[in-house]
Amino acid sequence: MRRFQLFLLPLAIVGLSLLDLGIFTDDITLNSDIFTQFRIPRVLGALFAGAGLSAVGLIMQTLFRNPLAGPYLLGVTPGASLGMAIVVFSFPGLTNTFSPLVGSLVGALSALGLQLLMNKGFESTSRLLLTGMVLSFVFGAGVELLQQFGDGEQIKQFTFWGMGSFERIQSDQLFLLLAPTLIAVVYIWWNRYVLDSYLLGDIYAISSGSSINALRRGMILIGGLLAGWITAYIGPIGFVGLVAPHIAKRLNQTESHGKILLPTLFWGMMLCVSADYLAHHLFEGLILQVNPICALIGAPILLYSFIKDGKHRAHSL
Repeated sequence: MRRFQLFLLPLAIVGLSLLDLGIFTDDITLNSDIFTQFRIPRVLGALFAGAGLSAVGLIMQTLFRNPLAGPYLLGVTPGASLGMAIVVFSFPGLTNTFSPLVGSLVGALSALGLQLLMNKGFESTSRLLLTGMVLSFVFGAGVELLQQFGDGEQIKQFTFWGMGSFERIQSDQLFLLLAPTLIAVVYIWWNRYVLDSYLLGDIYAISSGSSINALRRGMILIGGLLAGWITAYIGPIGFVGLVAPHIAKRLNQTESHGKILLPTLFWGMMLCVSADYLAHHLFEGLILQVNPICALIGAPILLYSFIKDGKHRAHSL
C-alpha cells in the first residue's frame, strides 16, 4: 500500500492535473493567455494548497493528539474568515496584497489560541469538537455582523472569497502559496522523531530531551500561521486538512511522521485537484464551488472509517 501511495498516487495526481488543465479535451494552445494565466495557476494552486492544508492538518492532529483535529473543525479556518472580514469591511482602504493576509493570519492564530486555552489536556474529543463548533458559530456571527455595515462591493468581494476557490490565484502568487507548504514540510521532517515521541505522551517527549512547552508553541505558531496564510489566498476550504492525514495513517498503519508525511501531502493534493476538476467539468457551462465538493468527497471517507472502527471494536469485545 505504501508503494501505491509513493509511486502510483503521484502518477494519478499528474494525470488528473492534466485532465483538469484540459490538455486532452480542449482545443487550446499551450501558450494561450487562458492556459498560462488562468488554468496553470489554478491547477498548481490546487496542488500547493492541498499539500499545505494536509500538512497543517497533520500538525494539528499531532498537537491535540487527536485524529479529528483539523483547521476547519477546530475553528481555525472560521477564525481566518473573521480576520479577513475585519480587513474587508472595517478597513476598506487597505487593498494591498498583504493586508488580507495579515487579517487572516491574526484570525487563525487567535482561534487556535482560544482552543488551547479551553483544551489544556488535549485528551477530550467531545470537548475539542464542542469548542470548535462554538468558536465557529461565534466567528460566523462576527462575520454576519460585519456584513451588515458593508456596501455592495465589499459584500461581493467577501462572498466570492468565502466560497473557497482556486480561481483567484495568479501566477505571481504561486510562490506565496507554495511557501507555507514548504515551511510545514520542513518543520515536520526536521522534528519527525520529536513529534513521534510527543504522540506517546508528555513523559515520552520529555524523556527524549524535548521541551513540551517549546514544542507546543512551535506547533501552535506553525499550524495557525500556515492555516491562515493558505486560507487568505484560497478562501475557507474544509475537510482536506482532516481527511488527508487520516487516510495516510490508516493505509500505512502507522502514525510515524517520517513515514506518513509524503502520503499525507499526496492525498491532500489528490483531494484538492479532484475537487477542482469536478468543479469545472462536472456540469458543462457551470463552475461549482470547491468547498462543498471537498466535503462531499471527505465526509463519506470519514464515515466509512468510523463505521469500520466501530465494527472492529464490536468484534473484539
